[in-house]
Amino acid sequence: MFDRKGQTRIIEAFLAIAVVFSALIISTVTFPSPPNLTKQKSLASLGTQTLIELDINGTLGKLIAQENWTAIKRSLDVLLPIGVSFNLTIFDENLSQINSHVIQNTNLLGRETVSVQYICASQSQNIQFFILRMQLAWTR
Repeated sequence: MFDRKGQTRIIEAFLAIAVVFSALIISTVTFPSPPNLTKQKSLASLGTQTLIELDINGTLGKLIAQENWTAIKRSLDVLLPIGVSFNLTIFDENLSQINSHVIQNTNLLGRETVSVQYICASQSQNIQFFILRMQLAWTR
């Protein structure tokens, strides 16, 4: 009659192959790739340069002193390239948050973000210092 040992070995080999392929698929899906430090550094540099450019001639300090959060958001939308998400929080010298409205273009939850800090001052008779903390992330 038929040799049952040969059939058992074939089924055993198929099960072993299925286990190996399952392990490969699970390992590639569950383990995240390491962060790309080059992209993070370029994003941090881009954020710093954007804040510096916005602060030319004290423009940023004036907008903060006037509490014109929409103008700050619009300026950042224009200066930052498409595909970059941001969230900006502004603090006074006592580290109390002063922006009453959220200054962001999209939600950064679940994204790999870079944080940039920048200090600026208002150029009025009553000098005020502001600490800006901006989180940036690539959307693509």
